[in-house]
Amino acid sequence: MENTNTNHQGSLSKIISGILVIINIIVGIWAYPQLPEQVPSHWNFEGQVDGYSGPFAGAFLLPLIILGVYIIFWIIPRIDPKRANYLKMGRVFWIVSTTLVVFLSLMYWGTIAVALGYFETLPRWYFSGIGIIFILLGNYFGKIKFNYTFGIRTPWTLANEEVWAKTHRFAGPIWIVGGILMALTGLLPAAWTVPLFVIVMCLIAVVPMAYSYLVYRKLNF
Repeated sequence: MENTNTNHQGSLSKIISGILVIINIIVGIWAYPQLPEQVPSHWNFEGQVDGYSGPFAGAFLLPLIILGVYIIFWIIPRIDPKRANYLKMGRVFWIVSTTLVVFLSLMYWGTIAVALGYFETLPRWYFSGIGIIFILLGNYFGKIKFNYTFGIRTPWTLANEEVWAKTHRFAGPIWIVGGILMALTGLLPAAWTVPLFVIVMCLIAVVPMAYSYLVYRKLNF
């Protein structure tokens, strides 16, 4: 029964991700003729656009990246040297894969919306949405089994499965709290949103990496 549920959830994830891939390509085809010569591609610490791409890259680069991610998630359970662990993860792998596709799609839609003039800059609800995605990811971090493809892949987690397990159990609550803080930035004045969002994102990335090093040292020295 458990394998049946896992297979069903895996198929559902592939369908949801596949639909998003198609939607993004359609959005790109629709948006391309309307895009200006300069499409926002990067925002500074104050939330102002400081980098641009051409209309073709703006319309199709992220959809192609998302398509690549989708294909990779189909392939990696078959080629990863630790592929047996994907069966142990069950639904977790598929939830994480779909969440990543949703995250990248949200980035793409926000960029296109700004480029077409629907918003002057990324709306604050955009950051709240990303925060919710990080909450979902953090909820499953502790269940990600050792592999060489996704997760917190530092030299120390990849060198020791115990370090991997402890780091991901530690990172789960960190990402949940970080996601909550990110979501709350969407309720703050615009001048505060981007700086605090970036600070939180950096912390939830760096702290687990540092923790993995400390755990490795404790186990080996």
